Amino acid sequence: MVATALAALRTYEQAQVLTNLLRTHPELAAEAEWHATTLLSAPSRDQVSNDLADTLTAYEFADMDAPEVGVCDPDDACAFLVDKAVEPYLSEIQRRASLGLTNAAHGIATGVLMSLYNLREYEHSTEHVLGSAGDLVDYARRVTILLEQLDIPLPRENLSEACPTWPLSG
Repeated sequence: MVATALAALRTYEQAQVLTNLLRTHPELAAEAEWHATTLLSAPSRDQVSNDLADTLTAYEFADMDAPEVGVCDPDDACAFLVDKAVEPYLSEIQRRASLGLTNAAHGIATGVLMSLYNLREYEHSTEHVLGSAGDLVDYARRVTILLEQLDIPLPRENLSEACPTWPLSG
């Protein structure tokens, strides 16, 4: 099998090729924009939920000793780890919202809420990091508050599906 230079590019090199291509062929900008919008519009809430759950359940108490956590109370260290896992999704919600991709932002938010809700069994467990991180509904509130601040509150049906017993507004 013959490898092509294009196929061998690293991500940052692909970005440079796209930039150069659009600079020399501006007529391709609309098509590139369409592809970018399509890509950003299609987050799977199930994939978001699974990815976040995988990250959160993979934490071990040894992770509390990571240099980035710093010296703090064990409960604060656990909360730091949960924040570290949730924060990238909050950033993605903001990014999608800034592009007018409300459905995509809602999809990511719903996935985060589903993940947190489905991990309730770990709350207050002495055998897992999540047990000392505080109530997961408080992390879920960060998601709904962000959406309200962005003026794109999550529809009631999304809340009912993702976390039916949690008292979140919508």
